[in-house]
Amino acid sequence: MQEELPETQFLRVHRSFIVSLRNIETIERGQILINDQRITVSEQYKEKLNAFISNNSLNSN
Repeated sequence: MQEELPETQFLRVHRSFIVSLRNIETIERGQILINDQRITVSEQYKEKLNAFISNNSLNSN
């Protein structure tokens, strides 16, 4: 399924979760907040998330 999603709009952050980058409200302490739902970013995917933050001039807490 991940291969069918546009990689500029979605990011895998956990083995069980692919998130829409447009819907991310907050990134803090290894978690993403979307619609009051907290999604933990696994160690395996933190580097990709950090690269996304760096490339898009976002700040994480």
